[in-house]
Amino acid sequence: MTETLPDRVQTKLTELQKTARGASLEAGLSEAFVLNILRGKSKSPRGENLARLASVLGVSEAWLLHGGEGAFKAEILPGRSLVTDDRSLPVYPAAMGGEGHVVITFDPIDYVKRPTILEHVRDGYGVYIVGESMIPAYKPGETALVHPRLPPARDTDVVLFHTPPHAEAECMIKQLNGFNDETWHLEQFRPAKTFNVYRQEWPICHRVVGKYNRR
Repeated sequence: MTETLPDRVQTKLTELQKTARGASLEAGLSEAFVLNILRGKSKSPRGENLARLASVLGVSEAWLLHGGEGAFKAEILPGRSLVTDDRSLPVYPAAMGGEGHVVITFDPIDYVKRPTILEHVRDGYGVYIVGESMIPAYKPGETALVHPRLPPARDTDVVLFHTPPHAEAECMIKQLNGFNDETWHLEQFRPAKTFNVYRQEWPICHRVVGKYNRR
């Protein structure tokens, strides 16, 4: 068994002939994400970031964290277990604003099937992605799926609102790297940068729980 998390990640990178930077970008993460793991700076990544990396490396999250028998064999799941027949999830349009922000208009342009994670979340919604700041995680034309009732969590993707979301609201979609009582610590991928914004100015934080690809 490969003993440490860096060892396991390096083993899979070598087997797949991937670089740390390439695997990070393929997973839709910051360029330094995998490199920080290899250097021992990120000893126990969690949440969606770990799931993305595991998917790119073809292993389970549990194997990355704890080792074991090695890579998992993908299980083919029926669509019904992932998406419901309830075509009632509203998708809201967005238009580019200033400084990488977007303006969402809460007049649906479409209704799509609800993913199971939003099956009983009646105020869940989708956002039609514009702009390139979160490529490759989110590309223009894709739909971000939003769960507004989940609390903020580190290493997740979020929609932050400058004003309460009604009628029309300025917002941005970023990766939430951390937060405290005063600020949100955010990251985007194109151009790559990390930055802070004041929670008083961006008080509403909704969790992104998935996406639908462009149709």
